[in-house]
Amino acid sequence: MTKNMLKLNDDKTEFAVLTPPHHSRLLPPICLSLGGKVIYPSDYVRNLGVISDSQLSMSQRVKSLCTGLNLQLRNISHLRRFLDFDSAHHIVRALIPSKLDYGNGLLLGLTCSDCQRLQRIQNWAARLICQAPKHDHATPLLHKLHWLSVDKRITFKVLCFVYRCVHHTAPEYLSTCISLSNPTRPGLRSAMDPTRLTEHNTTRIPKSVEKRSFQLSAPQLWNSIPAEIRASPTLKIFKKKIKTLLY
Repeated sequence: MTKNMLKLNDDKTEFAVLTPPHHSRLLPPICLSLGGKVIYPSDYVRNLGVISDSQLSMSQRVKSLCTGLNLQLRNISHLRRFLDFDSAHHIVRALIPSKLDYGNGLLLGLTCSDCQRLQRIQNWAARLICQAPKHDHATPLLHKLHWLSVDKRITFKVLCFVYRCVHHTAPEYLSTCISLSNPTRPGLRSAMDPTRLTEHNTTRIPKSVEKRSFQLSAPQLWNSIPAEIRASPTLKIFKKKIKTLLY
């Protein structure tokens, strides 16, 4: 901190203890002493605008995001009748999808209920732009706007991270989580694909943990897409092909 000329603000400093629910009761009381002030662990902490809970379920992040976006959409709906299609599209796209996409790589393995909450926000935004009735099916509207659904946007973001890791343009803390496959049986068809990643044995790992882990889930997502897409020469081409595949 001193080397980078930074200083902690005692009043705004908070921390959380990351632990599974069944282990939280076994932990002894924990506190930190900082600048003469005692800080106790919080259930939720904010880092770079993203709220995380002690179990990394991201439910509080979804709740906070839905609250803010609901307010934004309600305000835009009051003005929608005064806007043409293009103006409404630009306003909603600047306020809603950008916030849905911010930090959505952390939502990998999100529960179905939380994912549906975010999807309802996106559906409302699409209906608002197209001035569609409340109970109209939203999927055709998303296709018209060329929007991926919430779960596919998360997959898109994670795959872009993996592409950068494979090509050594991602931060080291991500790149070290994955590795290219080194097959022990060279006769297999998969051994001829240099873009495949090593998938870890997850038989003893709970499904909830497996879905939330970048190290475990990202290689599975990467290996599930066609080899032609994985071998894309640039990130721009890769994004275009992946969006077409997911769309």
